[in-house]
Formats: sequence, C-alpha cells, structure tokens
Amino acid sequence: MLYWIFDLDHTLYELSKNITFSYSYLKYKQPLKNLLFNLPSKKILFTNGTEGHAYQCLKIMKLENIFDKIVARDTINDLKPNTTSYKKMMKYCNINKTDKCVFFEDSIINLETSKQHFNYITVYIGNKNNLENNELIDFKFDNIIIALNYFMSFIN
Repeated sequence: MLYWIFDLDHTLYELSKNITFSYSYLKYKQPLKNLLFNLPSKKILFTNGTEGHAYQCLKIMKLENIFDKIVARDTINDLKPNTTSYKKMMKYCNINKTDKCVFFEDSIINLETSKQHFNYITVYIGNKNNLENNELIDFKFDNIIIALNYFMSFIN
C-alpha cells in the first residue's frame, strides 16, 4: 500500500516562520485541493500541532474531507522527530513496514528521522537554500503545489 503523509504547518501552507501565526493568514487554494484529492491511495496528515488546530486549518483551507487520518500530537501523545511518534502514527493508521510512504515536511530533522528509521521517501518543502547536500532528503521543492504537480506527472 502507498501512503502520502503530510505535515501541516509550513508544508501545506506557506507562511513566513518569522511572523506570529494567525488563522486569518490561511487561504483556500483550489489547485492544492484538486491535487490532494486526486492523489491515489491513502493520505495522512501528521502534525506536531493539536488535533483542534489541524481541523481548524483544514476547515479554513477547505481540505477537511481530503485526509483518511489526522494524527496530531494529542492523538498519539508524542512529537516528531521522536521515532516513537512515527511508530505510533503508523500503528494508528495501520501502516506496515512493507508499505511505501512518501512524506512531505518542512522540517529537515523530521525527514531525516523518517528516512533513517523507516525508509520513507522524503520530500522537503521550503527554501531549498537551507539544504546542503543531504542524502536523507530525496526531493526538494519550494512549495507543496510544485511538489504535488511533480508526483502527479508520474501518476497521470
């Protein structure tokens, strides 16, 4: 089975990390909704935010019916990059070690953990200038829409 796993904050939406977060900054983007909706197989939201925060963001972005499972810090009582958080998320979502997981994330350490311990396909979303030659990062994109368009080009 194939799983598409997404971080929420600074991965599914673009905001400067230098500003104080406000829900008013979130926007609905039809291309993002279409791309996520059309991804085949299971889609998981895996966030260090709370479940309430995740649902509020998804509602504002009109993505509330896109994900098969939402896994937040209060769902599993753990945080990325702890390896136990990945194990708990996988158990909660019925992901087996033999399943293929593509993980979209803006945190390098979270991607490194997922690659080193679980052999996920790692997709960094953000300023590519922040990365040096990191062999644990499989793909690098400036934003989630570019990344999803890339992967969709192989599916269609």
